[in-house]
Amino acid sequence: MVAVLGRGLCLPQAGAEAERFGDCSLDASLLPPLTRRRTSLATRMAVSAADRACRDAGGGRDMPAVFVSAIGEMQVTDRLCQAIAGGAFPLSPTLFHNSVHNTAAGYWSIAVDTRQPMQAMAALADGFALGLTEAACQVAAGAQQVLLVCYDEAMPDHLLPDYTWQPCALALVLGAPGDDRPRLAMPYRDTAADARAPAFAVHNPAVQGLALLEQIQDGPPGRHRVQLGPGNPAWFTELVLP
Repeated sequence: MVAVLGRGLCLPQAGAEAERFGDCSLDASLLPPLTRRRTSLATRMAVSAADRACRDAGGGRDMPAVFVSAIGEMQVTDRLCQAIAGGAFPLSPTLFHNSVHNTAAGYWSIAVDTRQPMQAMAALADGFALGLTEAACQVAAGAQQVLLVCYDEAMPDHLLPDYTWQPCALALVLGAPGDDRPRLAMPYRDTAADARAPAFAVHNPAVQGLALLEQIQDGPPGRHRVQLGPGNPAWFTELVLP
């Protein structure tokens, strides 16, 4: 098992339904002003959630990190593709620089001045569960702390018109288990009859972690089974609350 040392959440377009999680506003002040203006909502959300999780864990930011996103910098990539299709050459170097999948991880490592390993993952609906698996494996292999950030912004309407993606970034700082912290088991898949996706987790994979945050925050002491994603078999984890 791994301990949850810190939690962070950014829901910039959420309403009253997010109030139970505390401050979920967008705060990317860790990035220099010029960088903030150039980066996408996806990157700013990821940095915002990551910074909150690190502060919740005690303030340290010099640790390995795993950044997980289903669509990455899709808004930036869409703008870049439209420029190519329209013959708008030369292309913007900033758009090109910000279109890669590890954009958020790169800006985070620069902002916090760390040379720790950074990973950028994509696994669509399995993203949160597999990102948690990767981060937990790093802790088991000896990392003192590992930052997990799962984030996604809204898809461009013309690319995915039938989906309404709520922009979301969720971050956890994980470490060695202790009796005074919430503990998580390695994610697993189960074909149980109750493996139905929560309504808020159907469209945006990054939102799937809200069920876990909700249980950590409001659940009674003891062992709880928490669903991490849709499907049958679905992803679950075992959560132990002190």
